[in-house]
Amino acid sequence: MKTYHDFFQTLHDEPSPVGYLGRGTHYSVLRALVWHDHQGQALPCSSYHDFAVIWDEDHDDRVIEAAWRIYRRGLLPCVRFIGERKGILTVLVSDELASELGVEGLDRFRSMIRPAGQSIYGDEWPCRVSAVGDPDKSIINADHRKVVQYLGTIQMLWQLGSSPSADGTQSPDTSSTTAQ
Repeated sequence: MKTYHDFFQTLHDEPSPVGYLGRGTHYSVLRALVWHDHQGQALPCSSYHDFAVIWDEDHDDRVIEAAWRIYRRGLLPCVRFIGERKGILTVLVSDELASELGVEGLDRFRSMIRPAGQSIYGDEWPCRVSAVGDPDKSIINADHRKVVQYLGTIQMLWQLGSSPSADGTQSPDTSSTTAQ
């Protein structure tokens, strides 16, 4: 399997389009060690955080640079899906987290994420942040119901989000692992 970044372990990788959703949709699942929960609170020990990269037909792996920037800001525990389509970076959080944050909190998170798409190897990517179930997103150009089902299937198969800590003890934010 391809290694996209030294700090992200590749758990699953589809290197090219699969099926007929969108225009060449496929995905990869990556894992990182995190030291904060989705609220930014320090964990007693590191935890695994799994997230999916949703690729379009060109498999533009510059999105990994954006994920790395999000990781370095300590914001990755909020991310379930990330992708780029038509020069727009889209970050999706779980519906539960979006509800917990509310409109103001989601706006604040959006402003913290926005710099991740700036100057990606010469391109400026506007950044959209929304919940998985929000119909106003552009991560995949397809019928909203099919997109939600596709993302939900990935969530179900891979249990995206933060999981038990790297040393085997329970992390306090395991309840936030559900995307829907």
